[in-house]
Amino acid sequence: MTPPLLKFRYEYPPGEAHFLEAPTAEAAVLFLRRTYPHNPVDVLPTLREISRWPAFWKTIDAQGLVVPDNAKPRS
Repeated sequence: MTPPLLKFRYEYPPGEAHFLEAPTAEAAVLFLRRTYPHNPVDVLPTLREISRWPAFWKTIDAQGLVVPDNAKPRS
């Protein structure tokens, strides 16, 4: 069984939020260092772990219907 993925938020460019899931914070940092090799000092300070996806984030099932928050598997 794989461990649950942690959710993270970061901003780059400043004010533009991006979200990702990773098994550890270290994995998220490695991803950001690879993705933004020219300016990690601007990106890394904005990285924050979040407890859940923002309210605007939708999960869709195979039929194209929105899965309610209380029916989503916990990760």
